[in-house]
Amino acid sequence: DEKEEEELRQRFMAPPVTGLRELRRRRRELRSRMELLIMETQGEVCRALAALDPGASFAVDTWERKEGGGGISCVLQDGEVFEKAGVNVSVVFGLLSEEAARQMRSRGKSLKAKDGKLPFCAMGVSSVIHPKNPHVPTMHFNYRYFEIEEADGTKQWWFGGGTDLTPTYLNEEDAVHFHKTLKEACDKHDLKLYPKYKKW
Repeated sequence: DEKEEEELRQRFMAPPVTGLRELRRRRRELRSRMELLIMETQGEVCRALAALDPGASFAVDTWERKEGGGGISCVLQDGEVFEKAGVNVSVVFGLLSEEAARQMRSRGKSLKAKDGKLPFCAMGVSSVIHPKNPHVPTMHFNYRYFEIEEADGTKQWWFGGGTDLTPTYLNEEDAVHFHKTLKEACDKHDLKLYPKYKKW
C-alpha cells in the first residue's frame, strides 16, 4: 500500500533500482529481499555518517546500465570529520557471457543454460570511508549477492564480500574493537564463522 511505500522511501537514499511494486510482488524471493537489505543498509550507513559530520551532506547520483539494472552512489565530501565517504549500491542483471559461464564451470559449477543463455542478477552494497584525522583508520566494506537462473528455472546463488580497517597509524585498540565486533556478529549465527572468515 501507499503508506508502506512511503516508509520504504524514507529509509532509502533514492528509489530502488527495481521498482517497489515489483519488489513487493516478489518479496519472498531471495533476490528481492537482498535488494531491500542493501538499500536499507545504504540508508542506515549514510544517515549514521551524516550524523557524525552534520555540516556535510550526501550527494546522491543514480545510474542505469543499458543491459539491465543500475545503481545509486552516495558521496559525502569535504566535511569536518570525513574527507570523503562513499556508500554505493548496484543491482545489475542480464545474460551471463559464455566466457563467464565457462569460468564458473571450470570452478566446479554445473550450470545448465537454455539455448546457451544464463540469466543472472548481481547486486551489492559497498563503502569506503576516509576520515580527515589520520589517527582514525579508513574503513571499507562490500557485501554482494550473485544469482543464476538455469534452463529448468532453478536458481543458484552465492554471497560474498568482506570488510577491512586500514590505519595510517596503528592503534591496537581500534583493531581489537573492530575484530571483536565482527566476531560478535558472526557468533550470533555460528561460532565457527569468525575463525573461518578471518583467514580470508
